[in-house]
Amino acid sequence: MKIGLALGGGAIYGYAHIGVIKVLEANGIIPDFIAGTSIGSLIGGTYASGLSIADVEKISKEFKWQEIVSVTIPTEGFMSIDRLKNFVDKYSKCREIEDTKIKFAAVATNLLDGKERVFDKGSMGAAIRASCSLPAIFTPAVYDDGVFVDGGITNNVPINVVKNMGADFIIGVDVIAKAKPNVLKNHDIFNIVWQSFLIMIQENSGFRSYKDADFMIMPDVKNFAPFDLSQKEKIIKKGEEAAENEIGGILAKIKEKRSLLGKVKDMLTKDRT
Repeated sequence: MKIGLALGGGAIYGYAHIGVIKVLEANGIIPDFIAGTSIGSLIGGTYASGLSIADVEKISKEFKWQEIVSVTIPTEGFMSIDRLKNFVDKYSKCREIEDTKIKFAAVATNLLDGKERVFDKGSMGAAIRASCSLPAIFTPAVYDDGVFVDGGITNNVPINVVKNMGADFIIGVDVIAKAKPNVLKNHDIFNIVWQSFLIMIQENSGFRSYKDADFMIMPDVKNFAPFDLSQKEKIIKKGEEAAENEIGGILAKIKEKRSLLGKVKDMLTKDRT
């Protein structure tokens, strides 16, 4: 049975993905497929490339915004994240998506047609940079076939993508389902744009994709600011806690579905004979 992991977008809340993966690994659950949106593509892509989750955690804890962000004239966005491609190339175990240890796809939104774009081949760094391009805050990624912004606009938890990749059992991780940043306390331009973006995702696309997931994990990240890196260790811990709370049910459902698939396989084998 092939296991798929769909990692949702959510700015710094995405650090919770690290905690989730740590718990899954500790319980013997290693995904065969990973699809990620925004920071879900960054965490998921570097992990899929062959980095251990311990290495991903170490890199993430040492991360500073200036490694990927540069201030720009605000015509397309307040900041450029073109450096993100180089960041991914530096730490990823492979440069091309086709070479990842775990099959991987990143989701972005193409402004030319308003549809999701699934990057399942080509440059890892370019795909993840496109997926993380939060509108207004970060400049879009411009490639030959489109102008790409954050995948969260069209598909924040790409469960359908990992299903199409061939997963039999799908675990989705939504890091914004319980997000409630305090806009009264932090009402600068970045938090206002983020909160607007968050409302749109939660209302329009955040929950509609759950139906194809076998299990959903939703870390409790309320009261955390979406761009405050000083909270990253606490958010990783929130991911661990959320996964620990669900791991019993996940393991039971995997066993149940594996048994069912085995029976179906036996029936098909008997029919052939």
